[in-house]
Amino acid sequence: MAGWVASGPWCAPARRLMERNLARYDLPLSHAGKLAAGSWLILRDYADGRFPPRFEDQQAAYRAEMEFHSSMNSYTREQSIAGHVVKPFWTPRMFSGYTRAFTRLWEVLQALDLGPGARLLELGCGAGWMTEFLALGGFSLVGTTIAPDDIAIGEGRVRSLVARGLPAERLQFRQAPMESVDAAVADLPRFDAVFVFEALHHAYDWQAAIHAAARCLKPGGWLLLANEPNRLHTFVSYRVSRLTNTHEIGMSGPALRAELRRAGLDEIRTFAPRLDLRITAHWVAGRSAPAPV
Repeated sequence: MAGWVASGPWCAPARRLMERNLARYDLPLSHAGKLAAGSWLILRDYADGRFPPRFEDQQAAYRAEMEFHSSMNSYTREQSIAGHVVKPFWTPRMFSGYTRAFTRLWEVLQALDLGPGARLLELGCGAGWMTEFLALGGFSLVGTTIAPDDIAIGEGRVRSLVARGLPAERLQFRQAPMESVDAAVADLPRFDAVFVFEALHHAYDWQAAIHAAARCLKPGGWLLLANEPNRLHTFVSYRVSRLTNTHEIGMSGPALRAELRRAGLDEIRTFAPRLDLRITAHWVAGRSAPAPV
C-alpha cells in the first residue's frame, strides 16, 4: 500500500522535490515542501523495507560520521569545513537559536552546581564551538568527536584561546567514537561532568555511549543528556538522515532514564519535558554515587 501511494501521480510533486533535494543538499524548501518530500521518502522507503531505519553495520556508520564534510553534495569538503569553522555565526536567526541553546546548557550546568573551574568532557562535540564557548566561560574542557576534520578545527580553536592569553590546558580535543570514549581519555583524571548536546541520537549504539560516558565520571559526577530529540524526530528528520548518511533517530525519555540507571547513575534529574508529548527535546542528567565518607 505504501509503495502504491508513493508511486501514484498524487505524489509526483513530492517525489520530484525529494529527488532534487537528494541531488542538492541545501535546496531551499518551505516547511510544507520539507513535509511533502519527507513523507514521500518515508512511504517509498517503508515499501522497500528501509524505514524505520536499522543500523546493522557499525563500521559503515563510523565511516559516514568521519566523512561528513565530504558527503555534502552541494559543497566541497573544504567549503563544508570552512562553514563549520565559523559555526554558529551562520545567519542571525541560526545564531540566535544556537546561542539560546548554549545559554540553556550553561544554566543547567549551574543547576547541577557545576561552575567555572569544573572539568567537563563533551561527547560528539563536532566542530567544537560549544566546547570553546564553555572554555571561554572558565570551564576546563575535553571535546571528543569521531571526525578527523573536526579535530583539526578544534585545534584551531585551542590556538585561538592561547592567542587571547588563556592557558592551552583549558581546552583540548580527542578523536573517539562515543561508544568507546572512556578508552580515549583513560590517561586523564575523571571528570566532574560529561555532557552530550544534540549528538547522542547520532551514535551507532546510544546505550553503549551512555555506559562509556558514565565510566569517565568521578564519584558524584553528572552525565547530562542535553537537547536530545524526542520520538517524532525519527519521522521529521528522516529526510535529513538520508541526505547526510547519518543517524537521525528520536529518543524516548523513559528509555534514556532507564539506561542512565543501568549505567549506575541512580540520582536522576529531568529538566525537560515536564509533559512528554513525544515532541519536546530531552534534558536529563544522572549522577554517579558519591565517594564513601
